[in-house]
Amino acid sequence: MAKEDFIAVSADDWYQRRREDAEGEFFRSVANQGPRKGEGGSTRQGIYCFTAGGRLLAFKNAGQAPDVMREVFQDALAKWRKLPESERRPGAVTVEDVSRVDARYARTPPPGGLVVSVFARSLDRDATGELFDASCKVGGGDEASRDHLWLTEAEWRSLVPASATKGDQFPLPAKVVERICRFHLLDNTRGEPSMWGREQIRSRTFTLTVEETGPAGTKLRLDGSALLATNADAGKAERGYDVRLLGTIQFDAAKKQITRFDIVAVGDHWGDSTYTRGSRPGKTPLGIAFELAHGDSPADRVPPQAAREIREYLGN
Repeated sequence: MAKEDFIAVSADDWYQRRREDAEGEFFRSVANQGPRKGEGGSTRQGIYCFTAGGRLLAFKNAGQAPDVMREVFQDALAKWRKLPESERRPGAVTVEDVSRVDARYARTPPPGGLVVSVFARSLDRDATGELFDASCKVGGGDEASRDHLWLTEAEWRSLVPASATKGDQFPLPAKVVERICRFHLLDNTRGEPSMWGREQIRSRTFTLTVEETGPAGTKLRLDGSALLATNADAGKAERGYDVRLLGTIQFDAAKKQITRFDIVAVGDHWGDSTYTRGSRPGKTPLGIAFELAHGDSPADRVPPQAAREIREYLGN
C-alpha cells in the first residue's frame, strides 16, 4: 500500500516545524489537524496520510508495528475514497514552484564536499569471541541505524598528501577527528542520542599511513582509537564508548577525487542518553561502518543528524 496507493515523503520534523517558508507552512497546516499541534515549538513527529491539498486523513506516531500501520493506511484510503471527485482527480491541486526557501533550515552537502554513509549496529560475541548481530527488543535496536558524515572540499583534500612516499605517517586533521568522534561514534540504534561534548572525548588517536602512491593515485590506511565518556573516570561514566577504528581511503589521481572511504569502528558501548533509553546492560559491542555515498539517490542528500546545529557540526 505504501508503494502503490501513496506517495511517500520523508522529512525531519525538527526542520519542518521551524522553517518559515511555503513548505514549512504546508507541513504545519497538516500537522495542526492532528493531535500534535506543536504548542510551544514541541515535536510534531509522526506518520501523516494526507491529500495533495493538505487534508489530513490519518495519523500515527512513529515506530509502530507493520500490522498497526496497515490499519492506518486502510483507514486513510477509506477516507480518501469518500472525498468528492473534485479533490481526488489528477491535477485537482496545482503546486507552485518554490520561490522562497528558509535558508536557516535548509541543509545541503558542502559544495565540492564528500558525503559518507554511516551505519551503526548493536553486536554480540559468541563463545569464541566472534562478533554477530545482537538482539535488542527496544525501538528497533537490533537494526542498523543510518546517518551521513559530511566533509568539506578543503577537509577531504587535506587527507591526501601532496607529496608522500610509501610508509609515511601523519595524523588525521583534528577537525575531522572531532567531527567523527563527537557526532558519529554514537549508539543511535534506538533513536536520537545526545551528541558527545568536546570535553567528553577523553582520548583519541587517528593516524593515516601511505600504503601505495604513484601516478594512479594514493591509498591510505587509517588506524585509530578513541575513548568517549560522560565522566573523566570512564569507570564511573554513565555513558561511554571505547572504540578502535581501521579503514582505507583511496584517492584517484585521474578523477581527482576520493573513490573509496571505508572505515569500521568496533568497541564496547554502555549507557543511555535522553531519547535512547533501553540500552543493553553493561558494556556491549557496537559496530559503526563508514562508506562513500554514491550520490545518485535522494537519500544520499539527507543531512547528518548533528547538522541541525550546522556551525558546531562543521566546527565553524
